[in-house]
Amino acid sequence: MQYLQPDDFRNYFFINDLKLSPSGKNIAIMGRKANALNNYDVSIFVDSGNGFKIVSDAMSNVSQFLWQDDETILFSEACEPEDIKKIEEGHELTCYYKVNIHDRIVQPAFRVDAVVVDIHLLSPGKFLAQTIYDINRPSLKGKSEEEVAKILEEIRMEKCFQVIDELPFWTDGRGVTNKKRVRLSILTEDGKLDPITDPLTNVVDYRLSACRERLAYICDPAPAEIRSLECNIHVVNLDTREEEIALSDPKRIRIFDFWKDKLVVSYAEPSTHRYYHGPFYIVDPKNKETKEIAKFDLSIGEPGFSDSKFEGGEMRQVVGDSYFFLSLKGYHTDIFELDLNSGEIMNATNSHADINFFDIQNGRVVFGSMVPGKLMEIFELKDGNIVKISTFNDKFHESRKYVAPEHLTLIDKEGVEVDGWVMKPVDYEEGKVYPAILNIHGGPKLAYTDGYFHEMQYWANQGYFVLYSNPRGSDGKGNEFADIRGKYGTIDYDNLMQFVDECILKYPGIDSERLGVTGGSYGGFMTSWMVGHTDRFKAAVSQCSISNWSSFYCTSDIGYYYGSDQMAADPWSDYAKLWWHSPLKYAPNVKTPTLVLHSCEDFRCCIPEAYQWYTALKLHGVTTKMVVFHGGDHEMPRSGKPDYRTRRLKEITEWMDKYLKIS
Repeated sequence: MQYLQPDDFRNYFFINDLKLSPSGKNIAIMGRKANALNNYDVSIFVDSGNGFKIVSDAMSNVSQFLWQDDETILFSEACEPEDIKKIEEGHELTCYYKVNIHDRIVQPAFRVDAVVVDIHLLSPGKFLAQTIYDINRPSLKGKSEEEVAKILEEIRMEKCFQVIDELPFWTDGRGVTNKKRVRLSILTEDGKLDPITDPLTNVVDYRLSACRERLAYICDPAPAEIRSLECNIHVVNLDTREEEIALSDPKRIRIFDFWKDKLVVSYAEPSTHRYYHGPFYIVDPKNKETKEIAKFDLSIGEPGFSDSKFEGGEMRQVVGDSYFFLSLKGYHTDIFELDLNSGEIMNATNSHADINFFDIQNGRVVFGSMVPGKLMEIFELKDGNIVKISTFNDKFHESRKYVAPEHLTLIDKEGVEVDGWVMKPVDYEEGKVYPAILNIHGGPKLAYTDGYFHEMQYWANQGYFVLYSNPRGSDGKGNEFADIRGKYGTIDYDNLMQFVDECILKYPGIDSERLGVTGGSYGGFMTSWMVGHTDRFKAAVSQCSISNWSSFYCTSDIGYYYGSDQMAADPWSDYAKLWWHSPLKYAPNVKTPTLVLHSCEDFRCCIPEAYQWYTALKLHGVTTKMVVFHGGDHEMPRSGKPDYRTRRLKEITEWMDKYLKIS
């Protein structure tokens, strides 16, 4: 067995979407693997009962796919040189191909002069398309080659400038989104788009009815210059284009879907906080009658936190008179079933794992899951038993050393139970002492599970104890547990420090004089907060952090509503409170050597947060260094370019080694 290496994630096979064919007979998955070009190859694999096989060796950058029938898959990819050249020149173009899963012959299907990010089959040759629409971009339709060239040059020149007149003006992972909208249209196989939503409407989420004749969507109100979290559900007859509003007034909508001629909806009132879990309702769009059918105090569609998976795949689905959805309960994610007649909620699976997506067709239930200690694989629910049906990552696991996390709980001073885990160092020897790294998750409303985590396995392979926990503010335990509004750095800090104490008490092999701390996003905030409030840690790495709640409020893509929601204050109503909760206030107290890591195009926790923290530490004589990843965004540690991910992990580990492995 070999020791895990920092770039071993390049050998992982990441599965991030799954779809059953219409009959349920065949399974298609979209998977990706790092390539030599500092990117990921994305391909489609199909299981027709004899194991998963790639359906075409030609596919290497698939962005979306769907089943046209039981034997044909339609997918999007730019692979022809002339198409790639057009896109590089600035044309908006999406190319579709189809492949028969048996002969695996790929044929061109159609092209669309637009940026299409997803499609759904309505009827043969007719689709619902989700596109990115730029209001300020001139149309190329009907223009001569000379006119097109001139317009494209003007577009290239315009990229030198940034015009902003709305909030948010950028979005992490997408860049500047000012006057760019997610739009819904009817797409036909001749490449023509017939818009359903107007140019200023930004669609946030949408669902199709089972008959595929009606569409429901929620959107940012238009033409508001400051987008709101409160919205309504629009229901459209796709044949007549008649549209009705489903709710009597706007809500903070969590989920919605069609059930017969009604909707199943979960929402919170505008007065509640951003992360509030509301009940399930049945809504009649015709008369706006709303009936509560079940209370549910857990998240919907929120799997566990890991750096070894990509986001994607279906997390909710109406089947007959049941609504199936993912939910994290404690530290396991399962499929739950809501009976839409009785309101009863029950577990459809009891996986003791982290299910991330699923599909159900004709009674067949398949899903992607990370069982404890393993990377994502595909499983099937058969006669109440969970059966593994893919082996993409088995060989890798068989070749590398692995440490199983050991679960422990603590009861905090308010009597609340908090979960945590400890990984012992690989080749651990009783009687020896080892340094330890406390790793803090983001969110804060995320949650660790006992699933596979690359960076923590690597640290254990490097001779560290690794400690991690779900303190107050985390997901999986309901509204009261998750609600730390206005309390950042108090009860959550106490939980984490108590957890460290418990770990040291129960694991004598932890050297209490050689403790390190790190984390990203909220975990980065908490890392910075900790070193401003205790000298117990001898090394710290703050990643994609918040250091100043006031600057975060006015720069982050979510700052103007998330900041006031989570801090229970804004810069004008209570600046003193924002400052009190800002790590920057406590920079004069810091003694711990601190590494600062940040991505230049992180628009969630923008890079001024890192520059402020680095500068403050330098001015106060703290040993510090900053590493900036140009081109990276907030998700870089999990889905960024492979070279960035490798460099990041090496920087963290070398910093910890420097200050924690002193003989």
